[in-house]
Order: sequence, then C-alpha cells, then structure tokens
Amino acid sequence: MKFNILLAAMLMASLFLGCSSPKKKQEIKAEATVQEAGLQLERDPRLIGPAKPQSQKIIEKNIYKIDASENPLFGYWVGAFGKNKINIAISDIEGDSIYGHSVCAGNFRPIKGTIKSFSDSLFAIKMFEPGDDKYDGEFTFTIDLSDMSLSGSWAPYKNTVSAKNYQLEKRAFQYDRKSGDYPETSSEYLEPAYAMNLLPEEIELRRNEIYARHGYSFQNIKIRRIFDAKDWYIPMSIDVRDKLTEVEAHNIDMMYNYEEYYDDYYDSYGR
Repeated sequence: MKFNILLAAMLMASLFLGCSSPKKKQEIKAEATVQEAGLQLERDPRLIGPAKPQSQKIIEKNIYKIDASENPLFGYWVGAFGKNKINIAISDIEGDSIYGHSVCAGNFRPIKGTIKSFSDSLFAIKMFEPGDDKYDGEFTFTIDLSDMSLSGSWAPYKNTVSAKNYQLEKRAFQYDRKSGDYPETSSEYLEPAYAMNLLPEEIELRRNEIYARHGYSFQNIKIRRIFDAKDWYIPMSIDVRDKLTEVEAHNIDMMYNYEEYYDDYYDSYGR
C-alpha cells in the first residue's frame, strides 16, 4: 500500500516537473519527498493544539478585505511600538468610521474609530480597543499618503502600562520561503543530521523562523525580540498552523525531536 502511494506521488511529481520552471521543480520535488515522510510524522504541528481561535478568523477576514481593496489607507502599518513591533491593519472605512485590528507581542485587538480628511493625502484618525482587557487603550495618529507614513500615540485606558509614541510605515506582506537566516528550513526536506550537532537554542531559532515567515506573532519574549528586529518580519497572525507546508511540517517535527531528546543526541554526536 505504502509503495503504491509513493509510486503515485512520484508519477504526479514527474508530470508537474515536466512543465515547471527550475524553481518550481525544486519545490515540487521537496514536497513529493515529504509526502512519504509525512506519513511518518510523530506529531503534525498543523494539528497540535486547540481549534483555530475566533480572533484569528477575524484577522483572516480582515486580510481578505485588505487584499480586495484598492484604497491606499487599507493595509498593514508596521513599526516599533515600545520594545515590540506592531502591525496596525486597516481593513474597512464607512463614511467617517474606520475599522481594523492590531497585532503585537502575540496579541490581537480589534480596533475601530473615526477618520477625518485634511486633504487627499492627509488623514487624522482615532481608533479604540474594546476595553475588556486591562491593557487596552486608544490610538491617535495621522496617515500621510504622500510618504506612506503613520505617526501618533497610544494611551492606556487604565494606568497599567506606559503611553507610547510610534512612527509606522506601510508594508506589504507576502510569504517567502527564502526569507530569514535559515531558508533551508522552509525550502528543503531536512534529514536528522541537520540538527544533530546544534545546540537547543539553535534548533529553537531555526524552528521558530518557519513560523516567523508566515507572520506569526510570538508571545515568547525571547523569540519575539529576535524576529521583531528583522526587517523582513511582519507580525500578521496569532495562529499560522494551517499555513505550514509539508516540508515545514516535517522539519518542525524533526527539530522538535532533537530539542526534546537533546541530551541523548548531544552526548553521542556532540562536538
């Protein structure tokens, strides 16, 4: 049975390879290789954890609206927000009402408010978080379309955290398997030897870079600091499990095993 499955996968891959570009051939070859390995995953990272949260569904709905709109105000305004990186996503405008959400430090907050136009390119905006979280607050900012910049301030409703000033720029998000310092983790089927002599923190970094490519917003402060500092990284989502490719799922599973059993492997193969 397994042989028939493998044979069918190889035939399908060969059909696609015959009419694909060199880059596409490599992608298909890697995916076909993992089709067989995928049957042997100890734990599929796409299936671990609870169901997709409602907040992620809202994010995806807003992303759909942004992708479908030609309004230059719609999109992702990204930059430093205190010690973290924030993405203020604007997804809808109705009259003088404006809607969207923010993603920062592993958290999603819906936001809505009012917009006032000073000219064709300059807008003043106030947006409010719901207020049902002790860290919620109010955004006040201007958007200048002449240089695609957003600048303003944020103040908490309660005296729980400090107010912040920020300057953001409009960014486009697109998944790129070649982004980052270790693109092989998303583009190549990796054998266990890849992780054999790596330290646990080195494995952890490579594994999390896969999630970062998909725009995952990290709650873990150590990992968050690393990727927030990367220019290519944009915090887009709080759940990207269903975005992982077969290659990525295999590589994550393999690296998880080495993180868990590091002591045994490093004693045997350590440098």
